[in-house]
Amino acid sequence: MDVRVLHAVDASAYRDLRLQALSTHPEAFLTTYDDYFSRPLELVTERLTPDDHRFTLGAFVGDASNQLVGTVTLVRERATKARHIANVFAMFVSPHVQRQGIGRKLLADLIQRTRQLDGVEQLRLSVVKDNDAAMALYQSVGFQVYGIEPNAMKTANRSWDEVHMVLLLAPQGQPQLQSALNFASMGFSHVTINVSDLERSLAFYVGTLGMKLVHRARQDAYLEWGEAWICLQERPMLPMARPQFGVDHVAFYIPQDELHATVDALKAANVPMIRGPVERGGGWTVNFLDPDGTQLEFHSGTLGERMKVWK
Repeated sequence: MDVRVLHAVDASAYRDLRLQALSTHPEAFLTTYDDYFSRPLELVTERLTPDDHRFTLGAFVGDASNQLVGTVTLVRERATKARHIANVFAMFVSPHVQRQGIGRKLLADLIQRTRQLDGVEQLRLSVVKDNDAAMALYQSVGFQVYGIEPNAMKTANRSWDEVHMVLLLAPQGQPQLQSALNFASMGFSHVTINVSDLERSLAFYVGTLGMKLVHRARQDAYLEWGEAWICLQERPMLPMARPQFGVDHVAFYIPQDELHATVDALKAANVPMIRGPVERGGGWTVNFLDPDGTQLEFHSGTLGERMKVWK
């Protein structure tokens, strides 16, 4: 796969892929299929040509890397007081090549290029609230939710809420910590908390804090809180090696196709491994320890996938 900036010569292929996006997922874009279809190719070419405030990345596959299968556009704000903001638009990967890491590669490349733009400190984007796959992708590369706009898009038949997300970039000149792992493709997954009395804890987390109960079993429960999820597990008698209640482990999301390479990197760094990789609860998981003995986990599944397996 090859990712590069698109130019005028790519206008026809870009237009075809854009029409596919508007036809396949009309709810995901403000532009309609008919509006875009009516645009002359000359206008598409003009807007595709990169400048100091705008560029579009394309992902190409095939033996000669000549088939355009994914795109994402960056547009920097022009106003003097907003030049520190850039916006992500028109993210799309053709359905026949999805779940192959192309979307993450496009975003990682876009983020890297944005860091090289003088004065840009944050990336913003909007995504339809019900698009769980896109939300997970954006969160996996570091975007965070900062607001929800009701009825952001509307037709005669229905409306869609949009989630607004932001990725804060380090200021120019601030050193970036380097890692042996590709954390650009990871994000927060869940926290598991040991409790002594599940009923008492549910009264607190659900009744007091307002979390949503998704699944309840005899000794554990799964809760949603915004985009995060939390597992409460009842442990009336903990082993002496870990006598305290509280956080049992913190889990981070990782794409399944990157899990085994990540495990190899952890082992090469002599990180203590506790379990895995094993298939569990709708995804693959591996548990390990930080230098103070805190248990961490990389998990490839979502809460929805786990509920499908355990219900």
